Amino acid sequence: MEKRAGLSSAEANRRLARFGPNTIVHAQASTPLQQLLSQFVSPLVILLVIATVLSLVLGETLDGVLILTIVVLNALLGFVQEYKAEKALAALKRMTVSTIRVIRDAVQGEIDSSLLVPGDVIILEEGDKVPADAKLLESMHMEMNEASLTGESMPVEKNSSEPGKNTVYLGTIVTHGRSVAEVLSTGAATKFGTIAVKLSQMKEGKTPLEKKLAAVAKQLGVLAGGAALAVFGIGYLRQHPVIEGVLTAISLAVAAVPEGLPAVITITLAIGTQRMARKRAILRKLAAIEALGSITVIATDKTGTITKNEMRVADVWLGGRIYRADDAAIRRANVFPKLTKIASLCNNASLAPRENHDDYDVVGDQTEGSLLLFAADHAVNIPLLREQGTLVEEFPFDPTTKTMSVVWKEDAVTTVLTKGAPESVLAASSRVAGPKGEVPLTREKKEQIFEAFEAFAKQGLRVIAFGMKKISWNGQIRQEAESNLTFIGFVGIADPAREEVKDAIRIAEEAGIATVMITGDNELTALAIAKHIGLMKRGEEVMTGKQFASLSDPQKRRVLPGVRVFARTTPEQKLEIVRLLQEAGHVVAVTGDGVNDALALKQADVGVAMGIAGTDVAKEAADMIVTDDNYATIVEAVSEGRVIFDNMKASVKYLIGCNIGEVLAILGGALLGWPFVLTPLQILYVNLATDGLPALALAVTPKHHAIMKRKPRTGTSLFTKFDLLWFAEVTVLTAATTLIAFWIGMQSANIEVARALAFTVVILAQQFIFWDVAAADRQLLNRHTLGNWWLILPFPIMAVQLAILYVPAANRIFTLSAPEFPLLLLSFLITSGMLLIAGLRKRFLRKFFYES
Repeated sequence: MEKRAGLSSAEANRRLARFGPNTIVHAQASTPLQQLLSQFVSPLVILLVIATVLSLVLGETLDGVLILTIVVLNALLGFVQEYKAEKALAALKRMTVSTIRVIRDAVQGEIDSSLLVPGDVIILEEGDKVPADAKLLESMHMEMNEASLTGESMPVEKNSSEPGKNTVYLGTIVTHGRSVAEVLSTGAATKFGTIAVKLSQMKEGKTPLEKKLAAVAKQLGVLAGGAALAVFGIGYLRQHPVIEGVLTAISLAVAAVPEGLPAVITITLAIGTQRMARKRAILRKLAAIEALGSITVIATDKTGTITKNEMRVADVWLGGRIYRADDAAIRRANVFPKLTKIASLCNNASLAPRENHDDYDVVGDQTEGSLLLFAADHAVNIPLLREQGTLVEEFPFDPTTKTMSVVWKEDAVTTVLTKGAPESVLAASSRVAGPKGEVPLTREKKEQIFEAFEAFAKQGLRVIAFGMKKISWNGQIRQEAESNLTFIGFVGIADPAREEVKDAIRIAEEAGIATVMITGDNELTALAIAKHIGLMKRGEEVMTGKQFASLSDPQKRRVLPGVRVFARTTPEQKLEIVRLLQEAGHVVAVTGDGVNDALALKQADVGVAMGIAGTDVAKEAADMIVTDDNYATIVEAVSEGRVIFDNMKASVKYLIGCNIGEVLAILGGALLGWPFVLTPLQILYVNLATDGLPALALAVTPKHHAIMKRKPRTGTSLFTKFDLLWFAEVTVLTAATTLIAFWIGMQSANIEVARALAFTVVILAQQFIFWDVAAADRQLLNRHTLGNWWLILPFPIMAVQLAILYVPAANRIFTLSAPEFPLLLLSFLITSGMLLIAGLRKRFLRKFFYES
């Protein structure tokens, strides 16, 4: 393509100041004041405000003021949680950065797409999302997906030479070909910018987890309403004061519904996903959190995910001889200029000089970049080479044949230059270049070349072969252009495995997650890497895409469990492998970076796109983006996903267990014909003191050491049978101990002492529930996590409770009489004993359920 200078950096900065960043301003988030006011629109809160007014009208001033105070405190707590959650989500969004290849100061580089300005010259390739409205200056077989603008899913042809087809738009995606384009407009001035604000205001649908929680909330709402009506009705029939009955019923409804649940879930998701982002895994879809905890297979790429993607040519085969890449003697080989010419011209990557000018950064594909670095190391002037001829045609990389070709015209001579998988280039060749010129490619020579590149592959090298031929060009089809080539030679590219991958695979296996490598590379290269990282075990095998395609569906299902590495696979085969794994009952995470990976990413239970090498198409199709392209990060994301789910479930269990226990205690007392066990103010205080902070503490609990020691979560329901048994037990025990404490107080003293004991016991019981959830569900009480300061939260809560009991001003506010110490101790011992015995029994049952 024609050499272009693009804008200067100084001019780009001036235009950025003039036009502003290339971003679209979305609808403003709610202000802090709006968030605060939204806390008062709940029907239950409105009922409490009405109850406050009634109390004041009827002369119950103290009760009215205190109820209103608790309403305000609850609102403030919800506001703080929502505000923090929104800030965390905003920080998470700032971590996602889109980059684009741009030419400035006559040098190619990558910049944040928000820094683009009108007049910038950009390079678009297959899989890229267009970052701004632009005019094509040059194009090669360009096709676009403009569904985001037109709704039309079929690709649209683009051509720089046709006025009606030479414009591309922000948000559309390159599905085929490549081009050089000049930015026409950015941000809100783009075609998409005029409708993007409306699109951003559309609310996303609820995730399966949110739907489950909404169903739980509705059930609790029905329970709260029924319990409130029952308490009011029983109180009325027993001739309790009407205002007391109304206030108690409303307070009970408030206590039964965990108003803090939405805020707790929001902040759990926000903090958890932000924590994942800090560990280089960005969740695009919240539904993936559920699936992350259930993954049984990770189907991963090799290059850049298992390996470092720091590719450098290590060895070269030319004319039957093997050279080290840094051997100066290679330059004396008469075929060497042809190899470097193909490597430099049949290549879409570029090199950007670093500031110290002693090295280069690769812009584009790392494999192609390694070929350019090899040529540059041997004093090949790549820019000059590209200026000496004209690109007539380009056949982009074909994932089926594993080849790429260009038709190059120079000095009236037209040549086809091809690079790709050695077996494909060899199969398309009829001659081979040697020390004394070209000779026929006999069967014997083919076998010798096969042996040579198999030796490269066994060393774990990625092998790229080169071929060429002169042609009388008249627009031949690809198959004809890539036939009767002269085989020039091949290179072995070293891409070492990441050091951390071996441990990550072991951790995944301990967590019940199998790892399967699906790669387009040669099976010998894949096998060498798989053995190095400990992926292959005795009895497991490598299968090529060709072998896989030859099997029937029943045969594929039969051999699938024993295959750890699929090599030389096509994207269609990758999709089929994922489907077969899912049909076998697996929950599958799939990694991908190319346009052709999009189907497999969509099919997967969790699609994982590569943040560095990944195309925009892959990222759009994925549920999660790994910003460092590292397999170990995926395993870490699974563990963090398990933590997020566990934290949410723990919070929900705690809130429901506590609230239903309160309801049963008050309803049980009413059914026994007793006075109301707790006053409205006491009910609201219990709700304030024991719901928000403890639930939040469970929501932000850090990862425990055993999170990846257990098998993946199975089943689709939020709660297991064991959880339902747990709910029944803790709610009944809470109600029973509260009622026993009330009865002891009534028998030994009066109703104010009885309520003091019941009030204290219900709060104490909920602290035991907190510890039980933390210890049994989260396995927190161990030497690894005793530094978690949230675990001491019950102590200040109980200290405040004792102050309410024994500070005269406080017990007057709550209409209590301080119980004598023996009574209080007896209630404590009964509550503690019953709950501790239940806790030990549950631990035994849990162990039994897990082991069986």
